[in-house]
Amino acid sequence: MKPSVRIALLSVAGAAVAGYGSALATLLWLQGRLIYPLERIRDVPPNPAADRLERVTVTTRDGLALAVRYRPPTAPDKPAVVLFHGNGEDLSQRAHIAHDLIAGGYGVLLAEYRGYGGNPGKPHEAGLYADGRAALEFVLQRTPRVVVHGYSLGSGIAVQLATEFPIDALILEAPFTSMVDVACARYPYMPVRWLLRDRYDNRAKIGAVSAPVLIYGGDTDGVIPPRHFAQLFAAVRSPRRLVIVEGADHVDVWTRGGRAHVLAFLDGLGGRLASG
Repeated sequence: MKPSVRIALLSVAGAAVAGYGSALATLLWLQGRLIYPLERIRDVPPNPAADRLERVTVTTRDGLALAVRYRPPTAPDKPAVVLFHGNGEDLSQRAHIAHDLIAGGYGVLLAEYRGYGGNPGKPHEAGLYADGRAALEFVLQRTPRVVVHGYSLGSGIAVQLATEFPIDALILEAPFTSMVDVACARYPYMPVRWLLRDRYDNRAKIGAVSAPVLIYGGDTDGVIPPRHFAQLFAAVRSPRRLVIVEGADHVDVWTRGGRAHVLAFLDGLGGRLASG
């Protein structure tokens, strides 16, 4: 091989290695912003429908005061549902679900995370678990019957809490098996399995949940593919139900048919709640 060709090839290889290293460094440095896109959320106007719920404050065990929204159950036989939203929204974007539940006599707490919705703190996995505990403890102090509902990123918080607290049911909307699995599919040429700090390993944890579980998601979800729903469902060891909503994607599962399935699931808990 001519020296000039060898030098050119070495230069190309060096540039490729440097580019790959730069991409790794960027992923390592920016993974927090990718998982918790707070700057993008600040540009999204809040849904004023959330104002129909009372604004209350919950305090985490590490001392953060977080603003959330709450409405107690109006029917004596109905539980309160704690809603954990996704990473690209604030609590107000779950207000439409809250109002459908309230209309059925259920209580609702719209949980919020550190760094979101004007709350103090910086989001990270352990911190969001702490935020979830504060929200759930607030509700359990007011009603003994609680259902936890987690959407997308919120599924990670919901599953963790379901392993820690005596809840009546766990509902997961568009959940993932783990954040690592999501990241590996999105960045297949990066060693994200070893780089990712916030892992939200739902599949490893959900087998420890003793409450009934409903998993539902859209068949056209391009953010969290339906294989995640099926694999997570297979790991459940308690009474379980899986619903794939036809024609729904990642953001419209509730309005495309998920609502009816969730309300039917909650209604089916009536006998268990009454006897419990």
